[in-house]
Amino acid sequence: MPDKPTGSIYHLDGRNVTDIEGFYCAIGEAINGPGGYFGWNGDALHDCVTGGWGTEWPFRLVWHDAGVARTHLTAAAGSGKSASHTGFDQILQWFAEDQIEVELR
Repeated sequence: MPDKPTGSIYHLDGRNVTDIEGFYCAIGEAINGPGGYFGWNGDALHDCVTGGWGTEWPFRLVWHDAGVARTHLTAAAGSGKSASHTGFDQILQWFAEDQIEVELR
């Protein structure tokens, strides 16, 4: 399927984002539907954000129940995009660097 157009709005269901794997599952489903893929680490997320994986850049993300992730995702021991334990603030920073508007609800 072709990418959804620039400026699309996606709704991330954050109720189950209690670890980084839950985040990647939720963002994949927000962009590409049930079972959808949209990255599995920071580098892959960046690749997906820039197009070719379901949406054209830039887009807007409405992150529902963001407080769940804020509570559960602690700062990563490493700061690289491939760190296995990535924090909530790091994810938001990656989106900001890619000029993705994120609305936390």
